[in-house]
Amino acid sequence: MKFTDMNKKLIAASLSALLLTGCAPKNTTDVTRYETYYRAIEENTKFLSSSENYTVSAEMTQWDDGTYRYYVIFDETKTAMYDIVIMAVEDGRPYEEAVKMMPSSGVFDAPSSMIPGQINSKSGYVKGVIVSGECEEDSIDLDFMVEWKDKGKKDTVREFLSFTLNMEGIVKEADSDENRTEGGE
Repeated sequence: MKFTDMNKKLIAASLSALLLTGCAPKNTTDVTRYETYYRAIEENTKFLSSSENYTVSAEMTQWDDGTYRYYVIFDETKTAMYDIVIMAVEDGRPYEEAVKMMPSSGVFDAPSSMIPGQINSKSGYVKGVIVSGECEEDSIDLDFMVEWKDKGKKDTVREFLSFTLNMEGIVKEADSDENRTEGGE
């Protein structure tokens, strides 16, 4: 997926609005949820490079100030996913050393749902979810937790994904780290 300059400006404006209104923790419950998800990623030992339930694509761009922005898109769901929560941890940074909020969706804002072939954004049924962040380098290691509920909203599924992203896109590596094996929780 290629972003035009107009798309980049729209995304930047949207993200700015979200940062100004939606990223501040509303209460201690939100902060506790954030830490719980962060630690789940931190403690996980098995990561997937892709999912059988949805597609993942990503792009990194350099901005005029020399920093980099990345956008990770989760879409084309193959299964009904309700109350989706996605969180990233950059470069394996431990919770105690994190100096900024990690990118997330559904932690501090309302979770979305994706259903194959159905889109109704007013009701929370979206085509895809974008998680984005900012970094200083042109390559970043990203660990994700993607959590959702089934149709009955009784069972919760969690997948953990890990990949490196650079200016060329997602880096495909064959077994680069023996600790990061295929699997999920």
